[in-house]
Amino acid sequence: MRLSRLALVPAVAAASALALAGCSSSDEEAAPASSIAVDDDAAALVPEDVRDAGVVTVGTEAQYPPYEFVDPSDGETITGLDIDLLEAATAKLGLDYELQNVAFDTLLPSLDSERYDLVVAGITDSVERQANYDFVDYFSADQAIIVPAGNPEGISEMGDLCGLTVAVLVDTTQQALLEDANADACAGDEIDILTQQTDTEALTQVQGGRAAATLTQEAVGVYNAAQIQGGEAFSVANDGPISGEPLGFVFAKGDDELRDAFQAALQSLVEDGTYDEILSSWDVSLGALDEIVVNGAQ
Repeated sequence: MRLSRLALVPAVAAASALALAGCSSSDEEAAPASSIAVDDDAAALVPEDVRDAGVVTVGTEAQYPPYEFVDPSDGETITGLDIDLLEAATAKLGLDYELQNVAFDTLLPSLDSERYDLVVAGITDSVERQANYDFVDYFSADQAIIVPAGNPEGISEMGDLCGLTVAVLVDTTQQALLEDANADACAGDEIDILTQQTDTEALTQVQGGRAAATLTQEAVGVYNAAQIQGGEAFSVANDGPISGEPLGFVFAKGDDELRDAFQAALQSLVEDGTYDEILSSWDVSLGALDEIVVNGAQ
């Protein structure tokens, strides 16, 4: 079955100063979805209405490399770690998928309104979010503080952000981490949190000197620091872990059958080695999970 990779809403082009140098940080290729056999046990879990339609609609925000981003070679195709995992998982389920590329802060409200069957956008599974959504966790992500090359403020840990302006993607776990720091370690010398609609915009604030740093997921930060302007524009400042958190495909509460089908499909990818191949192709194997679980955040 040919797999659909259709972006129904065009992506916002990244500023030319932040153009990415390539699609992957590795020359190793992930297994193509066309070579992945349907897992009959996992496919049997797909709800009847979805099985009859043969396609799931997926919300994403394609400005978050290496998870999902627009391939700079054609300015159109959405690629990334999450997309490779989504493509492989839907192949296991015998389904096609369609992507809708929208602003990050509209993704979960649109899932609430049933615009999407699921959301795949590098979203952190948290206990707070589990009150409203279910997560099929596929990756363990730490955080990174991204600063201008040379690290002029000498930042090495979260406490060094006190009193500084930090750009961050709005409505994210990273924003919550900064707010927690303001209530604790930075109380009395608070971080000026500059929220942005995209990770690209947050990096632009740093590059333009309007923010001293941005806080983002480690895989994103490492990728951007290596790719943008040949690795000369930014660097990763923190020299130790900050907060490792699971990422998950997101489902509406009550959509248990589809959730369980994707859990089974991703677990099947773990067991046949495809999962490891995909993570290796994006140089993010340190975030690999041995078991795909639902709502794993504690």
